[in-house]
Amino acid sequence: MNNFSDKSSDNETHLEGKKFRLVVRSAEEAVRVIRDKLGDDAKVLSVRQLGGEGLKRFISSPKLEVIAEVPAEEPTTIPQQPETSSPHKSEVKPNSSLSDPEMPKSASKDEEDGVHSYDDNLVLLKRSGFDPILLRDIQSWKQWDEIKNKPFADVLKEITIGLSDRFRSAEEKPTTNRIALLGCTGVGKTTTLCKFLAHEVFMNKSIPSVLKVENGIPNPDDALRIFCEVIGVTLFREADSLPASSHENPLYLDFPGLAMNDLNGWAEAGHVLDSLNVETRVLIVNGAYERDIIQKEIQMARHLKATHIAVTHFDEITNSTKLWPLFLNSSLSPLCICNGQNVTGDFSTNVLNQMISRTFPEELYSRGFSSYKKVIS
Repeated sequence: MNNFSDKSSDNETHLEGKKFRLVVRSAEEAVRVIRDKLGDDAKVLSVRQLGGEGLKRFISSPKLEVIAEVPAEEPTTIPQQPETSSPHKSEVKPNSSLSDPEMPKSASKDEEDGVHSYDDNLVLLKRSGFDPILLRDIQSWKQWDEIKNKPFADVLKEITIGLSDRFRSAEEKPTTNRIALLGCTGVGKTTTLCKFLAHEVFMNKSIPSVLKVENGIPNPDDALRIFCEVIGVTLFREADSLPASSHENPLYLDFPGLAMNDLNGWAEAGHVLDSLNVETRVLIVNGAYERDIIQKEIQMARHLKATHIAVTHFDEITNSTKLWPLFLNSSLSPLCICNGQNVTGDFSTNVLNQMISRTFPEELYSRGFSSYKKVIS
């Protein structure tokens, strides 16, 4: 694999048959660099977003990693080694973007692996990065036998419709006037709470208040206290002084972070919620975590009778398809998606729209899949 920098290489004379890795700031820059440095025949094999790590993500913008290939020219003579594969064969990397879902039909690795032709669409979905559990769910659909042999574009459309229908058919629990935000340490509870408060004040024109709950665990409130002062929200530290809550005056409860394996801590938080008559109990999870960790958090949240789920760090997720089984197979109602650190934005309560847009990105529409747009409208 060859890496490209912004500087051109004058001695790069033989590009055919090679793959190149480019790191660019936008799709437009990728197109320009590929055309300028690799020529019009270059093919894009995969695209994925790169997020900064640690403190770097606060000072740098997301970038795109693009893997491109310059196909080798057709040989003028027949090769002597019959086992040599075609120089035009494109390799589709696992977890590649759905923006380039096409796969060659001849001399494919799938045939070498013993995969039959009617499974080509399933292979494409796997190589496009679809979560294995989600794929098993899709294969269990009654209509899978009818759609699996359709052109890949039609399969994607049917999956989009199927996921949307199942998401909408799930029970949607309403929120009440008292809403608690709970979760493990570091998942973004306080930032999410600030987003909710900003949404209430600026969008719903309501007057919320906040109760800081320590429950025997230190729960620093400097950032939250300052934010509440800025937007005019009252912050309470004692439950005895709380005003009556209503639709126009909702009460939000901020709990300290819970340890993943502290069963007693989760159960005790549930008892506190019961004593305060809090019915809406929102589990906050970091969407960038591995699916198994999020699943464990959902299991622990049963001990405090969680009703809803909110996903943070959605902008840092490399594969959003892992969230579909969690949303569709969990008893928790999806409440919101948080896309960044901006406390007065980067926040959406239209979870379905966010999931569809991320799973089936806009690039698909430019490739002839414009009919998908009406599914999420």
